Amino acid sequence: MSLREKLLKYQAKDLIEVAEPHSDYTHEAKTIAIDIIKENNTIDFKNEAQLFWEEKIKKDIKSVLNSKEIPKSHFINESEMRLIIKACFEKWKEEQELFGIDTTKYWVV
Repeated sequence: MSLREKLLKYQAKDLIEVAEPHSDYTHEAKTIAIDIIKENNTIDFKNEAQLFWEEKIKKDIKSVLNSKEIPKSHFINESEMRLIIKACFEKWKEEQELFGIDTTKYWVV
């Protein structure tokens, strides 16, 4: 089975993961994945890419914020990526506030 045949069996999200610049896949695999994505007009890959990045950034929000760099994507431009990061940060911040303990109530005098 060739690499192309293998990648043709992948779902849209998996193809995006292969094609993105951050992935550890070979240049050949990335090129084939991008070609498959361009050939396939039935799936909204931009939407799939946004969902992929939202999930990835939610998992690694601290490292994304610490790096102070906007992740690069073949499918999402920089301004859209900033919006995704902003939304993920706001959700993360809300979660931190919900699960945070008010330590001022527990001070021992």
